[in-house]
Amino acid sequence: MGDSYRLPGIVLEASSSKTWDAAVSERHVVGCHDNGDASGDCLCGHEGIRYEFTIKNSVNGNELSPIGSTCILKFENDELKNEVEGWKAAIKLLEALEARKPGTQLDGINRELFSRRLYAFLYERGAFPPNRYNGYDGWNDYEFMVDMFNKRTAPTERQRAKMYMVLNKSIFPWLVLFGRELREMRL
Repeated sequence: MGDSYRLPGIVLEASSSKTWDAAVSERHVVGCHDNGDASGDCLCGHEGIRYEFTIKNSVNGNELSPIGSTCILKFENDELKNEVEGWKAAIKLLEALEARKPGTQLDGINRELFSRRLYAFLYERGAFPPNRYNGYDGWNDYEFMVDMFNKRTAPTERQRAKMYMVLNKSIFPWLVLFGRELREMRL
């Protein structure tokens, strides 16, 4: 069993800053390896982790990997937490897309698979490309999907049609490429 108290020393050693808060603020997530069987080990020594993240120092370029999501959450940094949760949500949606289980709603508003955080993660990574249907601004599709997710009443037929198009022409194709990249990270 690992000792999470080792991780601050590892992070500080690989950072330009010498204080914990500054060292953590230099970091962002650049990759994730999904061990579906939870067979991974964290740098701190924790065993049995499913999601092995790679975090990069934006000041000096140093990367640390593998780091478990639980350890990243101990950094107490909202930006890193949102990145981790976004990666995990995207992986969960990808798994649902690939499994295509009967009864699973891939409709953009199923709260088991979709969230505002997921949509933000997808937007930040280019899953809403500009096209003629969104006025050549992906933000419009992102904002529309978040509005539909937040909606308290059922979407109209026209709104459902647009959601279908955004999901099938933008989000799902992006997820397929995301899945390929994840698999390449495993090699």
